[in-house]
Amino acid sequence: MKGHNEVIATRFRPLAAVVALAGAGALALTGCTAASNASSETGGLEDGFGSRSENRDAYFFTYYNPASDVFWAQILNGAEDAAELGGLELTHQTAEGDPDKMVDLVSTAIATSPSIIFMPFNEGEKWVSVACDAADAGIEVIAYNVPAPDSAADCVSAFVGQDFFEVGTLVGARLLEEVDLQAGDKVLFPAEEPEQNYAIQRGGGVQEALDEVGAEGEYLRTSGADEEALNSLTAWLTANPDVKAITPLGGTPHRNIVAAMEAAGVSVPVVGFDTSPQVIDGIKNGAIIATADQQGFIQGFQSVMQGVLWLDFGFAPANINSGGTGLIDESNVSFLEEDDLQGVRF
Repeated sequence: MKGHNEVIATRFRPLAAVVALAGAGALALTGCTAASNASSETGGLEDGFGSRSENRDAYFFTYYNPASDVFWAQILNGAEDAAELGGLELTHQTAEGDPDKMVDLVSTAIATSPSIIFMPFNEGEKWVSVACDAADAGIEVIAYNVPAPDSAADCVSAFVGQDFFEVGTLVGARLLEEVDLQAGDKVLFPAEEPEQNYAIQRGGGVQEALDEVGAEGEYLRTSGADEEALNSLTAWLTANPDVKAITPLGGTPHRNIVAAMEAAGVSVPVVGFDTSPQVIDGIKNGAIIATADQQGFIQGFQSVMQGVLWLDFGFAPANINSGGTGLIDESNVSFLEEDDLQGVRF
């Protein structure tokens, strides 16, 4: 897990001062398998936050591995901060992009009787059964990043994440502002998994905007692996040099698109989703016009914080729009250049 530890070592920890003022002690990371709150050593806050519930075990599942994916590292960093503040013993496990592994991980976690399970629903219906198994066992299930399908409504209590379709329309509108697209023009929609809900909703929002001029989005599967994504993008661009613009629907294709264009000898406008060092560099040097920041840190932090509030005070978890409706471009990208924001903003 060296890669993950390196990512989180430099991240900004703005909550440390607040915790110190509250007398909860200094925050300290415990690695990528568990996070414990310094307040738990002092019995939590005076009102019982961080201590009222006896069972403080929780599992936080990621679909992609935060050790190799900067966006999922942001999510996990936020979750760990909230767990430290709330005194949760948070065990992190990743499915490594394998839908079946996620089922196995959740099933195994259920047997340990944790109080809460936090999980995304990238594969939608495939994970409903195991999520409902957890709920039937009396375990609270909170979704983040990708919402659970309607069939899990009785099993999943809340969702924290971006409104993919809404932000897609904003990305599409920005693309139309920057590019003179015409009827029949081809726009590439690369995504890790085009059949997953996030890609369908984001692409749908972009396409709604493009419908105004009759331009057509074309989906391309890249997978979540950087090398495979780079190869897929390069091959597609080489075969389709007439493409008029590119809208990466996920962080993996977005952080590889500039390198792919260079390799294919193609240069077209890019407006996409998610942040990473490569995307920030692309915006700074003009290769990328703008990106929609999904604000992964918030997704991890707010989902886990809701779990703590439910655990100690019985506050019902709620659906939270994690934002990210403001695009990042050359006018404001400098804020994300700060090294101490790595793992929080990029």
